[in-house]
Amino acid sequence: MSKLLGTSLLILWLQSDWVKSQQKNSDQQKVKQNPPSLSVTEGEISILNCDYDNIMLNYFHWYRNYPAKSPTFLISIGSVLEKNEDGRFTVFHNRNAKHLSLHISASQPGDSALYLCAGHHTVLPRHLQPVLKRALGTQTQRHTDLLPIIPGSVRS
Repeated sequence: MSKLLGTSLLILWLQSDWVKSQQKNSDQQKVKQNPPSLSVTEGEISILNCDYDNIMLNYFHWYRNYPAKSPTFLISIGSVLEKNEDGRFTVFHNRNAKHLSLHISASQPGDSALYLCAGHHTVLPRHLQPVLKRALGTQTQRHTDLLPIIPGSVRS
């Protein structure tokens, strides 16, 4: 118990209401996050969970949101993958259970923030300039990438 006095506590929040507000119809895909908040000791692993009810989701994204700032992208995973790792962030996916978990290793005071889990239905395709093929009789091809929707703004 005395060891805890010298360490920092981190508080991580999940905001399921933000995810629900991004849905156009309550009968569409749903993403549920838990626990609503988490307190961990500095240096420990933080685990945040996300469950969904639609097997048609292709990608899942985790974002971190500091107060008075826009959410920033952390990590994503495709629906056919079981694990994706990027630095201290690892996301695990269990397709059969429709469950994801974000693991933050070696938690730091700077990790205290709001964390958001989103399925592919909350991202928009962004069209880039067309790429022309040189051969005659072929059509122009368009390439797309994913752009997250940030509350209060739409990018094109």
